[in-house]
Amino acid sequence: MASLWERALTLLFPHKCFLCGRVLAGEGWLCGECGLPETAGEACPGCGKRLDRCVCEASGPVCDGVSAALWYEGGVRRGIHRYKYSGRSYYAPFLAALMAKRVRGDFGDGAFDLVTWVPLHRKKFRRRGFCQTELLARELSRRLGAPAKGGLLAHTGKGGAQARQEGAAAREHNAREAFSLCRGAALKGERVLLVDDVLTTGATARRCAELLKKAGAGEVRLTVAATTPAGQRKMAANGGRR
Repeated sequence: MASLWERALTLLFPHKCFLCGRVLAGEGWLCGECGLPETAGEACPGCGKRLDRCVCEASGPVCDGVSAALWYEGGVRRGIHRYKYSGRSYYAPFLAALMAKRVRGDFGDGAFDLVTWVPLHRKKFRRRGFCQTELLARELSRRLGAPAKGGLLAHTGKGGAQARQEGAAAREHNAREAFSLCRGAALKGERVLLVDDVLTTGATARRCAELLKKAGAGEVRLTVAATTPAGQRKMAANGGRR
């Protein structure tokens, strides 16, 4: 139940439907006309794409397992864009609840020792005022009963924005430039749940999982708010890497 402060904020700054952007009369996240495109177990557990569009044979699995709550298309794409770039941080609990439901369905309860997240570069953090993946991770931590742990992965600031890279090979190279381990990061065989907002080619998640295992993680599984239904068409032309 929302606190009095949260209710007051809702009156001053009404929530908007996550999918269509309509102003809502109450405290929910969706208007009465919108329905969520949940993956509902139709995503491949290896690459996160639709089962009939699986790209595991071409690229290999992204992590030790992938759990995606929604398909990244239409209203979901617009909603996540508002969450990240328009200050709609209040969408984090809504998205994390969907992710937690899907994680339990895909991996079961008690499957993780800790939750961590794909880091945001400090310049973007200052511009946005929050790290969207950290918010999701901390909300998931509370729902799944596994502690949230930062200070493992770092964004180096090298390379360009991942979304602007052309083709799978460029994304793979850029991810290797952009992410590193924090100094002193060490794990002792923990089962790690890695949190990101969107899964597209998997290059970011693959790099972060590689680093976490280098630090000593026993297992790294990925959860995302949304995933694109299919892999990139350019993948085969770029050596089969995503």
